[in-house]
Formats: sequence, C-alpha cells, structure tokens
Amino acid sequence: MNLKQNDLEQLEDLLERGIITPEAANVEMVKMARVRLIENRLPAKVRKALSLAVKNEELGHLKKDGNKPEAYFHLSFAHLARSERSKRERDIKKALHSVCA
Repeated sequence: MNLKQNDLEQLEDLLERGIITPEAANVEMVKMARVRLIENRLPAKVRKALSLAVKNEELGHLKKDGNKPEAYFHLSFAHLARSERSKRERDIKKALHSVCA
C-alpha cells in the first residue's frame, strides 16, 4: 500500500480531532492507496470495518484464491487490484521455484 506522507498526516489529524474512528481511517487508507493486499491476519475491528465498507459499496473485495492474496480496493480500481494480486502470485511462485530448484 503506497500512501503519501500528506495522506497519512491528514488521516492522523482527523483521528486526533476525533472526526473519524481508527476503523474509518483504515477504510480511507484503502481508498487513498487504491488497493490493499492482505497477506497476513487483520485485527478483527479492521476487518469488520473493511467488510462493512464492502457491504455499503464503498470498497470492493477479492477473496484469497490459491497464491493470490485477499484484496480490498477502491471501486474504481478493480483492474489494479486484479493486476496487483496476479503480480504477487507470480512473485510467490518465483520464490518457491528458486527455493525448490
């Protein structure tokens, strides 16, 4: 997830002023970064907030598929989410192949 320093500072400011919750900040981070690949576990509160955003049609979601990681994404960037997942899958297969070879 590539967020610019200004984006992070803006979210931190909104959090400090109590305008948004930490869970809402995670949703905003996904929107700002366009795609968030989930390769490890997420805290339950974060997953719940992201799932609620999917249900409210604020974000999109792609389930884990083989070596492709789970992804949450801004609705306008579904194509980017698919390509990021495929790239990550290729990287995983390449790493596995180099270890096994």
